[in-house]
Amino acid sequence: MVASEESINDLFFLKKARYKDMYGNIVRPDQLNPYIDEQLDYGNAVRELNNFNNQTIIVYFKNEPAGFALIQQTAGYPEALKGKRTLNYSCFYILSKYDNNETRDSLWQKCLSAGRMSDAVWIEALQSDPFVPFLEDRGFEVHERSYMLPFEQPSYILIQYKSNIR
Repeated sequence: MVASEESINDLFFLKKARYKDMYGNIVRPDQLNPYIDEQLDYGNAVRELNNFNNQTIIVYFKNEPAGFALIQQTAGYPEALKGKRTLNYSCFYILSKYDNNETRDSLWQKCLSAGRMSDAVWIEALQSDPFVPFLEDRGFEVHERSYMLPFEQPSYILIQYKSNIR
């Protein structure tokens, strides 16, 4: 994805939907709305998109943004991955109205292509995330239980080693 006004608007649309899906039923609007506004900063989005260590993938259905993944090389990673070439899928999300096998597989294949040079990939997902079973079907294993910031919600750290890619 390139940093154009249209692509950033699509990304913001998807991010906002993701945060509402993640936290809408468990965080009060007076806490959630300022958090969302903070996450949708245009300048930060351009810097994130122009960082060569990051990849943002958006899938579309009939020209409508349907889902996205954020892939990063991060300084922080699970201790089990020390010394390995790793990537962090900081996000894997599809709008519920487009959530089907075709959309999931399309986004997944694009993620695989981006991560083919790594030894392992990891993701932190809420324990209630509907994509956890999908990720497990693709070779991710729950490495540990944690709490996702900023709202301290129960999460999993999932790891997929290159040998387990499905």
